[in-house]
Amino acid sequence: MKRGAVLGFTVLLLVLLGTAALAGGRIEHSAIEITNDYEFTVENGVCSGEGTLDNPYVIEGWVIDAGYDEYGIRVHGTSRAFIIRNVEISGAAKSAVYLSYVQNAYIEDCLFEGNWAGVTLNFSKFNRVSGCTFSSNTDGIHTYFSHANQILANAFDRNDSAIWLDASNENEVVGNYVSESHMGIYLNLGSELNLIVGNALVANLHHAYTDDPNLWDDGSEGNYWDGFSALDTDENGIWDAPYRISNDGDQDNFPLVSHPLVPSPPPAVCEP
Repeated sequence: MKRGAVLGFTVLLLVLLGTAALAGGRIEHSAIEITNDYEFTVENGVCSGEGTLDNPYVIEGWVIDAGYDEYGIRVHGTSRAFIIRNVEISGAAKSAVYLSYVQNAYIEDCLFEGNWAGVTLNFSKFNRVSGCTFSSNTDGIHTYFSHANQILANAFDRNDSAIWLDASNENEVVGNYVSESHMGIYLNLGSELNLIVGNALVANLHHAYTDDPNLWDDGSEGNYWDGFSALDTDENGIWDAPYRISNDGDQDNFPLVSHPLVPSPPPAVCEP
């Protein structure tokens, strides 16, 4: 199987799994705040786990209406591994999930809607956000001084800025569907060497912006940019011209003709 087909299948599978998980039942819970390793307790919504990489703590199955709180879930200054899974958070004045000075956290199959930010990473590394839906937030994901994180196969819809990296390096933004946002992917304040590949950017006012050099393809495939077209003379699914990101030379050298999450246009027909 070609690499592109493998990537497309993987992205589609993660999105479908996320959709199935979001359909599961959830229970109402108050806002959660954890500020040290000893606060991973049942009272703070921790369902299981031991905090190790092999058996992380699990915060799962909650609905948090954070309309009177700054955060839905705030974790600060911990060293234990944990998962936030199948959680729905709305109305947070600052961020639905806020992780600061945290590593080895996994946010999976969650729904973040109507928050100032869906997920915020602050001075955090080696974390992963995957299979989540971000809708109608000011920022979908916003990172500050956070490195080597993964943003994988999420769906972003009608956010002001879907993915915003500030002073954050060597992160992976792979296989996301980013639509109907003012800004799709925004890299600022010296964010460098981030890998952005396999994403579908659709119907955004601005698809992407960067101040500094980043990687918009992996040497063989890049991203799908709605509204962009060129020639595909060898019909390999890659446009023959690059998609320019900035005037300083950042560009996607292998923009995708199609994407598994973007329906193909109907065939042209002759009107009788």
